[in-house]
Amino acid sequence: MPPILGHGLANKPAISPPRPVCPMVPCWPWANLPILFICFHPGLAVAPRKFLSKLSNQSSNRRNRRANTGRKGMDAQLAGQRILVTGSSRGLGAEFARCIAEAGGSVILHGRDQERLAAMKSSLPGAGHDMVSFDIRNIEETTRAVDGLELTGLVNNAGITDTKPIHEASEEDIRSVLETNLIGNLYVYKAVVPQFMARGGGVIVNVASVLGHRPLPQVGIYAASKAALIQATRSGALELARHQIRVNALCPGYVKTDINRDFLESPAADGLRKKILLRRFAEASELRPALMMMLDPSNSYMTGTTITIDGGMEAGL
Repeated sequence: MPPILGHGLANKPAISPPRPVCPMVPCWPWANLPILFICFHPGLAVAPRKFLSKLSNQSSNRRNRRANTGRKGMDAQLAGQRILVTGSSRGLGAEFARCIAEAGGSVILHGRDQERLAAMKSSLPGAGHDMVSFDIRNIEETTRAVDGLELTGLVNNAGITDTKPIHEASEEDIRSVLETNLIGNLYVYKAVVPQFMARGGGVIVNVASVLGHRPLPQVGIYAASKAALIQATRSGALELARHQIRVNALCPGYVKTDINRDFLESPAADGLRKKILLRRFAEASELRPALMMMLDPSNSYMTGTTITIDGGMEAGL
């Protein structure tokens, strides 16, 4: 019988590695090449500190050039894109709008507070930004508002929450959350798809939640709405792939924004913080890389995907 892996090796002679070229470093010969280079390079014999400083400066310059090149690429990543961000007057929506604008895209802001929207619009870098106001729970109003915007993308971000056990929630509580987080988001989705079909493609990012995967007490209605939105995302990807329309979902954990920062930074949130593997809540800026990945036109092979950014909360529950 052949020995089980890890057994039957006790009587075999040990195999010693070849003697290193440089006896100061007990490792394989090729690992000594830098040492040999340093020992025998003529420049070091004359002025070793000056030579090493020159090497370090050259390396630093190369890193800076690469960083600057990447920054320029990021600044123009969404150039030519017109993206509607619902619920973008504050909170995560405002962060997403800034992210898109800083990447060279044109943002269509959405919300009910006209004054706040106007201030948000004026603060965005770049040009071509606009603002619209409509009730996403009204399909006729939504369709009229979206028609003619010439969009290339949608970030379906508008949403509300409710912190009651399901059995204590009123009919109005249940209806309000579901009509906004699920039905309203689907109305906006439904309104933009004909535009995307006509132009030969587009991208939709539905902002769901980690609670759509793993719910907690007191947020059952909210969790149900986000779970349904995740499944709608997957169905939409199946239905729209042949039209070159990508549909994905972003599932944040608990993120500090202007809406909830006071609570999340208070002792009352300590129990919630302990459920997160990283033992902290996210900053809104930490969602940017995932959002950009989903919106970037060059990332044309991603659809039907959910990305969870939760500090390990789902894994720890």
